[in-house]
Amino acid sequence: MSFKQYLPAHVAAGLDETYKAEAPGVTGKAYYDQHVAIIEGHEMAAAIFKEFLGQGGMRILESGCGTGRWMAYFERLGNRAVGVDDSWGPLRVARQHDAQMNFIRANALFTPLKPGSFDAVYSSYVAEHFEDGPEQLFREIHRVLKPGGLFFVVVPFNNLFRRLVVNPIQQALCAYWRWRKRPLAFTEYRYTQQEMTGFLARAGFRILRVAPDDFILPWTKGLFVDFCDVGIFFDYLPQRPYEFGQRGLRAVRLIRKLGLWRSCAGIFYVARAEK
Repeated sequence: MSFKQYLPAHVAAGLDETYKAEAPGVTGKAYYDQHVAIIEGHEMAAAIFKEFLGQGGMRILESGCGTGRWMAYFERLGNRAVGVDDSWGPLRVARQHDAQMNFIRANALFTPLKPGSFDAVYSSYVAEHFEDGPEQLFREIHRVLKPGGLFFVVVPFNNLFRRLVVNPIQQALCAYWRWRKRPLAFTEYRYTQQEMTGFLARAGFRILRVAPDDFILPWTKGLFVDFCDVGIFFDYLPQRPYEFGQRGLRAVRLIRKLGLWRSCAGIFYVARAEK
């Protein structure tokens, strides 16, 4: 079963502003140079993209693109990228850094894009934010993909560490906040592999690959966020995002020994549009 996360309303409202902390002090195209270097040096997903997109020449949509860091990476691989996002904030930042990048402000569920106009679509940590579930988003992405087009999608994974540790703590916190009459807001689902497999199949996709999504150590995406969410701090090094201090890193390595699937941030699917 998926886990439905709620947070205090004022905290949830600020989650759309996280782009402001990305590469602070870096301007122009150097902003994207830094992000591409981080992707190549730290993201597990980079190897999968090189395998499927490394030949170049593809037209790729990023659905929920934010400031477009993945778009920049896809273009470095020799592809043409288009980004869709419904928020002016990150798009304004992106255009300030590189006015040549192709951004569209639109609702990801109802885009103004032509059917069958993309070779591939990427959606990273977006689908979980729709309280009615991700299937409408997946159907829209299926619509804009060419027959046989590739869909890369990442959502938070309801892993074992979250089920045993993080989720119960968050449920207890929610009960406390409700007792204190603090307004709460839905933020995201954390999905199981079985649920995601069903969503994709019903939207018309055939699954090609399933992989855990996280950073390569010493960075860690899932455990860093989870420890923050439940108020556990292990000597963070704030000058190096997503990295723990020595005590924290020892705890992370111990948890990782149980297997990456038991603590990874997300579940990454590569699927093909069947039409």
